[in-house]
Amino acid sequence: MLTADPWPGDVVGLVEEFRAGRRSPAQELAAVLGAVERSGLGAVCHVDVEAAGAAARDVDLDLPLAGVPFAVKELEQVAGWPRADASVPLRHRRSARTSTQVQRLVAAGAIPVFQTPSSELARGDDTVSRLHGVTRNPWRPDASAGGSSGGSAAAVAGGLVTLATATDGGGSTRQPAAFCGLPGLKTTWRITPGGPEPVIEPLTVVTTVLTRSVRDLARVLDLTVGFDPRDPYSAPGPVGGRRFVAGLGAVPTRGLRIAWMPGLGGARPEPGVLAAVGDTFAELVAAAGLCQVAPPEVSFPAGAASFAGIAALRLYRWLAPHWPASADELTDDIASAMRAVTLLDPTVLAGLDDYRIAVIEAVAALFEAVDLVACPTVATEAFPAGDSAPRPPGPLAIANVSGCPAISIPAGSGPTGLPVGLQVFAPHHRDALLIELAAAVERVRPWPLVAPGAPR
Repeated sequence: MLTADPWPGDVVGLVEEFRAGRRSPAQELAAVLGAVERSGLGAVCHVDVEAAGAAARDVDLDLPLAGVPFAVKELEQVAGWPRADASVPLRHRRSARTSTQVQRLVAAGAIPVFQTPSSELARGDDTVSRLHGVTRNPWRPDASAGGSSGGSAAAVAGGLVTLATATDGGGSTRQPAAFCGLPGLKTTWRITPGGPEPVIEPLTVVTTVLTRSVRDLARVLDLTVGFDPRDPYSAPGPVGGRRFVAGLGAVPTRGLRIAWMPGLGGARPEPGVLAAVGDTFAELVAAAGLCQVAPPEVSFPAGAASFAGIAALRLYRWLAPHWPASADELTDDIASAMRAVTLLDPTVLAGLDDYRIAVIEAVAALFEAVDLVACPTVATEAFPAGDSAPRPPGPLAIANVSGCPAISIPAGSGPTGLPVGLQVFAPHHRDALLIELAAAVERVRPWPLVAPGAPR
């Protein structure tokens, strides 16, 4: 039966509804636009009603994402859309091109409808900026949706759309996923291209998506991975495609060695979070037939300052033409980073590379001893929305600096009822294994596809 609300299920289910004639793409788009207009999450910063409406009237139902409305994180380009990257000095920019990932989603039948806000220039773990304001968690509006892909996470978990693009340069997909109760995969570096104008330095950023279910994640990845000449670092796709969907239920997991390392990256998980995530970890081990082993003795370099330095280098490229005149228009964090990056000298830059090499060596040693590593995605439940207090990245940045894949799997709720996540790391190009493990948890411990009370 048709309702005024957007589809509360997943992408695969929505396409099935379209093909069965129980919903139409035009009606679903109308429901999405209505929910966007009513939403108080701060998860939308631009809407393209005209183009989306035209696309919804001309849908090929044979396509794998036929008629599925989706959102695009503002750091990813769509021709004609704003390209402010949540920064006031850049508010007049417009994209001249469309990202490879969005092009591939559109080619598969999906319809880009609106843009989601990021933290300013993707820096910070809370999606808040002077340009767009605060993005709120659909589970509890006074809580953060995380960052920098908090807008996309809030839109998906908040019932606005079933699919949104995201990026992950230091946990920017996994942390919002954990806060909002979604699966979130940081892929092996560049299996999904970052073009056009790919962000190469600082060699940490990947382009990905946020979905409600594991099967959606597998389907979308099959459609978006593969080499693109505009991103020379992108990896070739699988011959014949379909490696992720085809692998669901078929990727061997029994007997793989997994280490439980809740203190990875210097993290100190709160007891209630540790207990909830530990229970989900135990269920994963049992469901997938894993073999829990003692954590290997591998030392990671202390990295909060070094990682922040790596990330800050990219800011200068974008803001240098506006600096220092724009200082009062920037968030305090971005302004401080711009002051710091202008003082970097060759010794500091060499030290950043030393840090990167040390992390890569540590991860290589880790996976010589075990097959998988698990820990809480974030040490806490979601903090208050708009809280700009500095927080260490914990284990999140390890996957970005080393390039290995990592996934956040919904792990129930913490002490106050907000979602928490179980993070699992795997060696490079074992993304399909991580998706298989997430599916194992999903089978034995299904999570809500949207937050209570959605759409919000």
